[in-house]
Amino acid sequence: MEHIFEWNKFYNEGDVVLIQYWYDDMITPVKLMEMVGKKYKVSHNCEDSKIKNAPDEIIKSSDIIDNYRRKK
Repeated sequence: MEHIFEWNKFYNEGDVVLIQYWYDDMITPVKLMEMVGKKYKVSHNCEDSKIKNAPDEIIKSSDIIDNYRRKK
């Protein structure tokens, strides 16, 4: 029997990722601050965020859409 093992440390602290913000459903970049159990504490105080004053929040890894790539 073969098993597929997923890499559980795909996202690291300090990475900037995209999430869907709960208040107005906009896609926004956030910075992963720390891992809290199996969840991430994120901050909206990153360079390209439009909602820099939003409070820090705890999200699940399934809430992450993709890694954020800055436009050139």
